[in-house]
Amino acid sequence: MTPLPPLAGVAWLMLMVATGAVVVMHRNRFRALVLIGIIGLMISSGFVYLSAPDLALTQISVETVTIMLLLLALHYLPKTTPRESSAGLRLRDGAIALASGVGVAALSYAFMLRDGSTISDYHLANSYKGGGGTNVVNVILVDFRGYDTYGEIIVLGIAGLIIYALMETLLKGPAGQRLRNTDYSRDRSRDRHPLMMVVATRVMMPIAVMVGVYIFLRGHNQPGGGFVAGLVISIALLMQYMASGFAWTQARKKIEYHAMIGWGVVIAGLTGAGAWLAGVPFLTSAFGYVHIPPIEEFELATAAIFDLGVFLTVLGAVMLMLYSLSRIARYSGESVNVDPMDYDPADRVTDTEKGGA
Repeated sequence: MTPLPPLAGVAWLMLMVATGAVVVMHRNRFRALVLIGIIGLMISSGFVYLSAPDLALTQISVETVTIMLLLLALHYLPKTTPRESSAGLRLRDGAIALASGVGVAALSYAFMLRDGSTISDYHLANSYKGGGGTNVVNVILVDFRGYDTYGEIIVLGIAGLIIYALMETLLKGPAGQRLRNTDYSRDRSRDRHPLMMVVATRVMMPIAVMVGVYIFLRGHNQPGGGFVAGLVISIALLMQYMASGFAWTQARKKIEYHAMIGWGVVIAGLTGAGAWLAGVPFLTSAFGYVHIPPIEEFELATAAIFDLGVFLTVLGAVMLMLYSLSRIARYSGESVNVDPMDYDPADRVTDTEKGGA
């Protein structure tokens, strides 16, 4: 029963209003997506307010990647969702949802008022001693509950591969034929790659990669880690696709996303299996300190290798999902630009032609 400051109360009220607005405006897909983004940002702010920077970093990174992917998906969907359910069905579903929400809220309220011991004290006491890191959240993910994290990245990789497989089947079937028979370029802007956005994303790319590497390296002792780093670099690459086009960006891709997912899972698995050589359980991390003149003494931990596997899997899965969406544009006849800007010499009008007109 902690006191509620006025600012936190206003933020909570805004969160409730945005959530209700999603229900009211869900038939307009773009508005619903904007509102969902607002909800995600408010939740991220709540994590910051409650002193959970790792959760805030993860939430805002996932939110950004998800919104960008959904924006790309909305490009191929109608603006509105058709009304399919009757008023009676909507009333029934609303009542069930309301009862479920009240029930979960009451259960949470009852648990939060109970006195009881938690395992957080154990993690705080053994984070550095057992895992070699002062960032308790990261140590939990790569050491105490590393097997859970390993399972999660496998599921994420499988999700990316399934999306690719579904899109492969879709585009080779009747739906792909309909896309090829559709005039994709009709009623669309010819300036698909604005110069300002292209320049801005090119400048941001090396900076974003540097930030991603920094977040990865600091994760064991400060907020960050492989998962967030993978999302940060995914956002930088997504911006390249949105600014310069799928074909231009894909032509400069050096590593296959399928291989990236596979290597990530293999690296994480081999790191865990390496613990058996020391006679300890799977995914038990080891750490030590190394001094290489003239560099100061620094720590090396096997958890960093496991985190590298997480990083590669997250990056590969997100980019494979994006690549799957980009194939729709190519199948539907979108023109391919040789240059990053939307400039076609065939459309150029010379001064003579202007004078003649």
